[in-house]
Amino acid sequence: MNYFLLCTLLWVLAFANSAYFDPRKHTSAASGSNEDAERPPDWQSGGLSATNPASKSAVRSVRELIEGWCAAYGDLDEKKLAALESSNIEIVDRFGELHVAKQRSDEERFWAEGFEMIHRKNFHPVCTIEETRSTRPDVVIVHAEISYSGGIPLKGGEYIPPFSEIHTFLVSRDKAVWRIAAHDITTRALQ
Repeated sequence: MNYFLLCTLLWVLAFANSAYFDPRKHTSAASGSNEDAERPPDWQSGGLSATNPASKSAVRSVRELIEGWCAAYGDLDEKKLAALESSNIEIVDRFGELHVAKQRSDEERFWAEGFEMIHRKNFHPVCTIEETRSTRPDVVIVHAEISYSGGIPLKGGEYIPPFSEIHTFLVSRDKAVWRIAAHDITTRALQ
């Protein structure tokens, strides 16, 4: 993904919805009063998007893509994760570090390096898609919460205490195929 696309994504996230800056409207469903959390997953296909919404079938396809990502992540399967991403994906990891893939093997290596320290048998993240929003017919933004209520057991007996993350996916369609083009991971306290 190029610099222009990244800047466009940031602009859309910051300015497309003026209510975005009101934290009372962006609490998770688990923590309380977000009326948007009660909307059906494809609410934007009814014309509520800031611009031209995607069709219901496109939104369904994107949800299936992210559900597939969640399943592959829970299985610690770097090959399946990379197959769901565009070949030049940009990922901002939980430490705020930008990773830009130049080819599929870069993506696989990114995930494999993170997974090599995790004790696979006891890794049970829970993925919940919180919001799906179309900004254009070929661009959808998805926010998913990944919760680690049991923490993350590491090889060698170490343990990361319980926490959760918000994963923001920028999903784009190229030649009728939906792929994850950008992915931002933000750590937060377990809700």
